[in-house]
Amino acid sequence: MDVAEFFFEVDDPRRDGSCFHVLSDIIMIVLCGYLADCEGFVEVHDYAIDKERFLRGFLQLPSGIPSHDTLNRVFRHIDPTQLEAALGQWSQQIVQLIKGQHLAIDGKQLRGTTPSGKKQAPIQLVSVWAEAHRLCLAQEQIEEKANEIVAIPNLLKPLDIEGAMITIDAIGCQKELVALIVQKKADYIIGLKTNQGTLYDQVRDHFEQHKEAMSQSVSRDLGHGRAEKRTVWVSHDLRWLDAVEGWAGLSSVIGVESECWRGEVVHRASRYYISSLVSSTPEQAGRYIRRHWSIENEQHWHLDITFDEDSCQVRSDHAPRNLSTIRKLALGL
Repeated sequence: MDVAEFFFEVDDPRRDGSCFHVLSDIIMIVLCGYLADCEGFVEVHDYAIDKERFLRGFLQLPSGIPSHDTLNRVFRHIDPTQLEAALGQWSQQIVQLIKGQHLAIDGKQLRGTTPSGKKQAPIQLVSVWAEAHRLCLAQEQIEEKANEIVAIPNLLKPLDIEGAMITIDAIGCQKELVALIVQKKADYIIGLKTNQGTLYDQVRDHFEQHKEAMSQSVSRDLGHGRAEKRTVWVSHDLRWLDAVEGWAGLSSVIGVESECWRGEVVHRASRYYISSLVSSTPEQAGRYIRRHWSIENEQHWHLDITFDEDSCQVRSDHAPRNLSTIRKLALGL
């Protein structure tokens, strides 16, 4: 499968008749540069100069290697939704069958775009992560002065997620989002926090009163100077939770207690989740919850450490968002 074929669907933002370089060549040069551990357009250009003979084996390069200014200028003006569509089409060809897949959804800031004196980066992206394949299926930028609550529905609406398991942290605990997931015939496990006051209180009290009579799953980890024990319970008995009314497909609630030891210090925490699963065991629920964080450990971590995304100072127009798409494609490759 030639990944370059997906770039032919991306519209060229430049004026006809004044271009010395082919758009798909420019995109492929940047992708190859990031695969070769480049950071930024200057390093990509230097890499391409060194590897021109190799690149000519599969690129046209009618006017040689584009300058770093050309790479930057073109990436500033490529329609980011079209480049993201190319990423999605490529990823979904590999995944092929979404049914039964675990799809984790989470957001990430591009911290290198944060203006001086500000705390929040202006560019924040939400991704759909296919956990088993370790591939980004889609991404959506969070609009300015908005949050993930708005971006996640826009991300899910065009995707065929029938039969998939969707996991989201507590920011996705919204009735409208749950209804959309059920409408698209997918299952969900979503974090529950005090942002849903009555429901949270009832679920917490339910587990505190009845967990001793429930089956449980216990797992332990030891490493990196700490030991952790996690206990998971699942309850399908929702008769005493009147606050579940209006939550589409809600069939079970999940409780997780964790104890973490660092030396002599012990940290204890309790977390709760709502789920559409009608017959899940504590082991199954616990695995979904743990593997949700693969989007942090296997995507966001690599974007920051392997590709040094948070240090990238490219800030103009669409270039930061487009480079994030290239990094995710390089990570998938």
